[in-house]
Amino acid sequence: MVCALSDSSRSAWFVDRERRRVELTTDQVVTSFPLNAIPDPLYEPMASALDGDLDPQTKIQNLYESSLMKPAVCTLNAGGPFPVNTATKIVRLTLTDDALNDKLDDMEGQLLALQGRPFKETLEDRIEIYRDLYRDDMKIDRLRLGAVEMFRDVTYANIQRDPRVALSFCWTRHNQQPAVGYQINCVAEISRPGEPFYRFMRCLRSLFSFKFLEMRGTEYACAYKFWVCEAKEKSLTPKPGFVPHEL
Repeated sequence: MVCALSDSSRSAWFVDRERRRVELTTDQVVTSFPLNAIPDPLYEPMASALDGDLDPQTKIQNLYESSLMKPAVCTLNAGGPFPVNTATKIVRLTLTDDALNDKLDDMEGQLLALQGRPFKETLEDRIEIYRDLYRDDMKIDRLRLGAVEMFRDVTYANIQRDPRVALSFCWTRHNQQPAVGYQINCVAEISRPGEPFYRFMRCLRSLFSFKFLEMRGTEYACAYKFWVCEAKEKSLTPKPGFVPHEL
């Protein structure tokens, strides 16, 4: 079980893996949400994003161009004139806490070893680090996604007030139509600098960045654990009984 309290002291949430529940307490009102796994159509391409026989440069270019791991993060400020805020974030699969702790020091060391070398010369090493992280499904946490917060701006403030978040995914599969879409409704937990999850997400964010983020230098504001409560398919496909109008 995980317990956390927001900076504003208005919201506390409890993650109970055994009962697959998240309990959110805001202003003494308790709301319970189910915990669910990341749906397979999203999970599988994220885990295998850098697999295959393409050359490293093409793999990295495809990663940059794909919207698969760049959802719109939708947060709420009920007191604003337009209460919904959207911000595109780069999200990644996360490891279980035990696997994350086992990998963390080695991962940070591997990234430090790449410092000072031209980015293009390290592509194969970076791809192998990514693939090694997600090689074993048993070590991947299917109940959450992760991201870093770079700006400490509207998304950050909204999550502190109300940690209910919707991630809006839309991506295309290679040579396949139509686009695939999912709305993943989550409860967001904030991980602070220095915490293992924050360090893990910081490594993932810098893994494919041209500008190497110094491991002891500038910090991100925080990292987010997006605990998955609900998944709704939003793919651009005709609904049963609906005949699309052809232009």
